[in-house]
Parts: sequence; C-alpha cells; structure tokens
Amino acid sequence: MRKRNLTVLFSTATILLLAAPNLSTVANDLTPATTSTSATTPMSRGQSQLVSFRQSGSEMRLEGEDAVRELTFYLSPDQAATGGALRLSYTNAVSVLPDDGTVDVELNGKPLSSFPIRSPHGPTTHDLPVAANDLVAGWNSVRIRARQHHRIDCSIDATYELWSQFDPLVSGFVALVAAKDGDLASLLSVGRNGDAATEIRLIAKPETARLALRDSLALMQTLALILGRNDIVVTVGELEGTGPGIDLHVGDLDNAELPQASQDALAGAPRGLSVRRNDAGRYAVTMRASGQAETQALLLAAVNGPLQPLIRANKLAASRSIVDGSEPGTHELSGVGYKTSPFSGRLFQTSFDVVMPADFYPGDYATVDLHLNAATAPGLAAGTQILVRVNERAAASQMLHDPEGVRLEDKPLELPLRAFHPGVNHVRILAELPTASDLACDPAARDESRSRFLMLQETTVTIPPLARAGRLPDLAAFAGKSFPFAGSGAFDIYVDAPTPARLGSALTVLARMAISAGHPLPVELKIGRPDPAKTTGNILVVNADGGAAQSAALTVPKGHRLHMPATDELVTASIGDTGPSSDSEALLNAFQVETKLDEEKLSAKRRITAWLSAAATTVNRWLTYREIGDDVHIEMQDRLISVRQSQVPEGDAVWTVVSAADETSLSLGVAALTRPGTWTALEGEESVIRRSDLELVNRKPQAYSFFPITDTSPANLRRLAAAWLSDNFLVYVALVVLLMGGFGWWVGYMVPRKGVRTVE
Repeated sequence: MRKRNLTVLFSTATILLLAAPNLSTVANDLTPATTSTSATTPMSRGQSQLVSFRQSGSEMRLEGEDAVRELTFYLSPDQAATGGALRLSYTNAVSVLPDDGTVDVELNGKPLSSFPIRSPHGPTTHDLPVAANDLVAGWNSVRIRARQHHRIDCSIDATYELWSQFDPLVSGFVALVAAKDGDLASLLSVGRNGDAATEIRLIAKPETARLALRDSLALMQTLALILGRNDIVVTVGELEGTGPGIDLHVGDLDNAELPQASQDALAGAPRGLSVRRNDAGRYAVTMRASGQAETQALLLAAVNGPLQPLIRANKLAASRSIVDGSEPGTHELSGVGYKTSPFSGRLFQTSFDVVMPADFYPGDYATVDLHLNAATAPGLAAGTQILVRVNERAAASQMLHDPEGVRLEDKPLELPLRAFHPGVNHVRILAELPTASDLACDPAARDESRSRFLMLQETTVTIPPLARAGRLPDLAAFAGKSFPFAGSGAFDIYVDAPTPARLGSALTVLARMAISAGHPLPVELKIGRPDPAKTTGNILVVNADGGAAQSAALTVPKGHRLHMPATDELVTASIGDTGPSSDSEALLNAFQVETKLDEEKLSAKRRITAWLSAAATTVNRWLTYREIGDDVHIEMQDRLISVRQSQVPEGDAVWTVVSAADETSLSLGVAALTRPGTWTALEGEESVIRRSDLELVNRKPQAYSFFPITDTSPANLRRLAAAWLSDNFLVYVALVVLLMGGFGWWVGYMVPRKGVRTVE
C-alpha cells in the first residue's frame, strides 16, 4: 500500500512537472511589477538581499574572443517593484588585452550597461543600478557578452587562452528588500556555499537515518527540481548547516527520534510545508506531518498549490534553452538563445544542447542536419572553414575559403547520429577566420569595424525520426534521463553503512537523477548490501569500501547481446575485480612483453593477422566515434570513484553501482562526478574519476543488450536493423559480399545453363 501511495504521488507530480504549460497562465504568473522606487536609492545592508543566479560556475565562464551567456534570477513582486542592482564579480585571463576588452550587459532584452575587462590578478565587482520598470516578478534574464583579444598572439590557437570567469558566490541581483518570510518562492534566491554548490541538508540522526529519510526523499527531490540548479549537493547531519543553503526538517513533535534542531524548527512551524529565512542567507524548510501518508498528502497539496507557478515557470525556462530531440522537427537557433551578431575575430564559436530520449539508439541510419545561413567577408586567408563538434568530437566541416567571400543559404551539414547519445548532447559550431594581417599581429592595427563572419539566427537544426530501443549498459541514458529508473515503478538505493558521508553522497546522486528525469523518483533507502539472489527490480548501490566487485560483476546473458567487434588492443580502465592482479599473472604479462619477437621476425601469417586486427580496430574506432584518448589505462590507486551498470542475468533488472575505496574518496568523487560538465559526459559501461586530476574517463562496453522495445512499428524496426548493421560492420560487409557472390554465381553459372533456350 505504501509503494502504491508513492506511485500515485510521483505520478501526479510528474504530470505537473512535465505537462506543457499554458502560455497565458504562465504569463499571468509572471506579470511585470509596477514601477516604484528608483534603483539609484542607496541600499541598506539590513534590508537588502543578494538573489543568486540560477546558473552554476561553469555556466558563467565566457571563453574566446566573443562569448555570450544567459543568466537568470527570480524576484518576488515586492523585490521587482523596488528595483536594486545587478552585481557581477569576475576575473579574467592574464592574456586578455586590457585596452579593448569589454563586457556588455542586457537585462530582459534591453541594454543595461558595459564595463572594461581588466581584472587578471583577482576579482573585480561591478554593481549596475536597475530601475524597477526594467524588472519583472518571476524570472529575469541577463545576457552577458564578453569581447576580448589576446595581448601578443594573433593565432587561432591563442583564442582558447581567453576567458572571463564570473563568480557564482558573489554575483547576482541585490534586491532592496528581502523576500517575505514564509514565501516558498524565496528559496529560488538561496546562495551557494564555499564550494560553489547549492546545499540541501537533511536533518536526521545517522543511526535512525533510514526511517527518518524515508519521508524526506520526495520533498528533497521536489526542492531540487524547483531550484533547477545542476550544482546541488545533499548532506545529512543532526545539526543545521552554516552559510548559504537549505536545512530540511521533516516529522512531528511526537517523534522522539528527531534531532533537537528539528524539534526546535518544527515547534514554531505550521502544519504542512513552510519556509523560514535564517541568518547568513540560510533557509529552514519544514514539513510538519505525522507519518508517511500525511507527508505525501501535504506535499501533493503544495505541488498543486503554491509550488505550481514555480514548476510552470521552471518548465518554460528550461524549454527555451535546449533542442528537444524526442520528436522529429526543425528548430531555429533563435529558439535556444542565439542572436545574429557580426563577428570580427579569428575564431567564431557558439553552442547549444540537444536532448535525446533515453531509448535513443544511435547509428548510421540518418543524420541530424544543420542548415547554415551565414556569410564570410572577402579577403580571408586559406584555411577558412566551419567546424561542428558534437560532445567535443569532430562531426562535420565545411571549407569557406573564397577571396570574394562566401554566402551560405540553408547549406546542409550532416551530423552523424552516432556522434550523439541519449540525454544531453553539446553541439559546438566554430568558424576559423584567418587573414594575412594576423601574421603581423599588430594589436594597434586591428580593425574591429570590419566584420569577418556573420551567422544568422535563422540557422536551423533538423532532428530525424529516431530508432527507439533502450540499450544497456549506457551511462549516457542514466545521466541524461535517469534510465532505467525514471519509470513509474519504485526502486531501491542500497548504502553499505548509514554514515553521514555515505548517505549524503547517495542522496546527491539521487537529486541529480531527479533533475535529469524531470520529476521525483519513487525510491526507498536501504542499508547494507543487496543480495543478487533475492533482489528484484532496478537498484542503485553506493558503497565506500571498494567492495563493489561482487555486486557489479553481473554478466549479460549471451542470448540478449548485440556483439561489437572486440579488436581493441589497448589497455582500458579496469572493471570488475577491484583488487590488484596476482603476482603470477603480472610475471606472465612481463615475460610475454620481454620475449615478444620483433616484427621482421614474425611469420607471414602472424604479420597478416596483426595487420588485419589493427585495420579492424581503426575501422571500429571510426564507426563508433572513438578516439585514441578514449582508452586510457588507470592504475588502481588513481581510481577515485567509479560508476558502472550491469544487467542481472535471467532478467531485465539493472544494477548501477557507485563505488569508492573509502568515505573521503566517495565524497570527493561524487562531488566531481555530479559536476555539470562531468555528469552529462558520462557514457558507456563504466565511468571513472581519476584521483590525480579529477578528470572523467569512460569505458565503452564490448556488447550491448536491448531493453524491452516498446515501439514495434515497421519504421522503427527498419531503423533498428540499420543501426544494428552499422554497429556490426563486418556482418554488413559479409552480407554484401554474399549477395554479390550469389548474384555473380547466378549470372555466370545459372543463366548460361538455365536461362537460354536454343531453337533448332
């Protein structure tokens, strides 16, 4: 009955979060405030409040010669009606030329201010006054454009050394008045801690955490979704946190197992969901209810009531920043925030995200078509070209060198579907625009009035019909869409010990999964290790003793596999057993390396076999968009944390195991794993964070298995067949050779004997 109630709650929340909002209703929710006090009024420190931007630090970094970022912040009607100041704190690369570096700022589509880029040795803060009539109640949009040039180097490579980083802790909107105490929308202004993360702290005793957190998981995920930030960190403890963040108290005064901090917070709170602003910009969120049934009912009432406008506004804001790949269609880049602007530098770049469905099956059965509407100026040098990178891998290019300039009208660039994966895909368009004058590199002679390139916002991207069949293991689908946990069925999270570090790490991963799924996930927390013989359904395992080998060493039944050529001769990141190899095995490997014959001494058969293996490896890499750097050997002592997926034998259940050697490694590893840029880059069977540099290494599986196919239409089956043949290229070649041989035999043998009649 409890799981049935959970399903009803999360199904209702899912409908509210995913349903397309009525635009007129949203417009009413975001009605502009009436003009009141001028923004030039001196601000009182006791009354003012810093409202943080929704975007994380990585989204506030502007790289290259001409970079643009969109930032958003939320204001209550009272805050919008009194004005304030936009606070921007930044530092820039030493290589940026201070003479002409400039930041242009727009607020809600109107120019606000500009200031020079001259802060290479430490942060500089600018407060830009904002009048009330330039603000709206609800989400406000800030567009920041940084134009910057290199001090001494005019090569294209030097443009990658240019950056300006805005500080997410200090930057935001300084409102003249604080949000009303008790307003749930005030949570959207919460600041970040010293690690530049948004903290949600669940107040509970570690020894009774399993029961205490049972009623908190749904509310924690709901808060993460309302905040809409991708830098959320969840912690667990008996005491309230310090500094900016959110403390979450769930329960009632008759519960003797609640910590004293929760007893005190709940004593002055009304029944149901409420919020109170404490000192140092910290918020206390309380859910006063007795038992799980009442907690669910009150949370559902809040989702249907005061939280509904926030959910609608979040949904609308998120839809404007991505290209939705779930359905075929054509999308203009203007729909994802790109604006036409002449470019006079050497390397133009812009980017956007394409979100593919969880059951997207990549293959060479179609392409994503980018139709360019652009032009180059006359006089550009040889080497002028457009490059398109998908997930930081080269996908397409187009030469643009013409002494008289080039004009492109709906010029198609085909981006292979194999370059994409389920979830978030980052597409970057670059235009290399060298001129002969760049060789002289005289900053004083630079002519910024003469543009080199123009790309129109009418440039479009077309998504074709996709093959739909979920594959496992596929961490890209897990990170991008929480596949296969995003269904309506409940699943379990296993934590090996109820310590604050372990519980916090597990719940941080859960919060990130909820944001990826777009709705709360029905989950139950369990302490201990799962038993493969007794466990059914999908589970998430988080442990900090390096003992995930037995849990993760599940093999996929051969009958369900889609084999790929296993010709990779490089050593990849180790998986499976976490312990070191035996001394005998190490000695054997060393002996084979030491006694290996020189190539000229090998037999002809061995040389031919080695050549074919190397050729097949090269072809396989090319077909699967794998680069040499994708296969990196990681020493056991350099593995900070790993996440791996496996399918249970004789069933469809999937185990996703997050494992580290100790609690410290687990906490550091989860923080690195859930970083915005890292989380969306997970893919393959196993992902590892290296201890040495906190960089991500992915390991692709040698074989995939299909998840149950829901679309059995002939069109989808045809696309699946084409995708499978592109995965198994040797099978495709064998079929072609067989058909050609059969046709040749029919023409050369059967036709002369059976197909000709003689007349006497």
